[in-house]
Amino acid sequence: MTTEVDKLLKLHEYDIYNNESINPDKLCQLGKCFSKENIDILKYFSYNKFSTKFCWLNPILIIYEMRYPQKLKCLSWLFGLLQDVNWPVYQEVIHALMSFDKRDVVSVMEKCLQEAKSHGDVMWISGMYMAAQELIIGSCDFQNKEIYQIFYTRDL
Repeated sequence: MTTEVDKLLKLHEYDIYNNESINPDKLCQLGKCFSKENIDILKYFSYNKFSTKFCWLNPILIIYEMRYPQKLKCLSWLFGLLQDVNWPVYQEVIHALMSFDKRDVVSVMEKCLQEAKSHGDVMWISGMYMAAQELIIGSCDFQNKEIYQIFYTRDL
């Protein structure tokens, strides 16, 4: 089944994978399309589909425009972009995270911290720590205070 999103993404002016300078109005339109269709959003936002890390900004801008129930499905994807503070979209991810309910952000952060710890990924832990600082997330916001302690294993 071909969706409206599929049709748009085939057009050059909507090519989020290879075009770093898409008109913001086009990204806004995509955000509305992603919001109303019952599709696997993360399939479209798979990191390896993008020609450069700079193109990752496109889905971030799309997420800004999405309605909350669909947008919420993208939260773990955004956290994946915190794995390296030197990536060109890091600061935009922080701003995107500010558009979510803090409880939802913390819930996904807890899961990602556990995943990062299990992989020994101290850079990702550092990225999430810096995000938590900017988002004013403290240990009192965590359901499980022990998970907050993972921040102390970050790359300094």
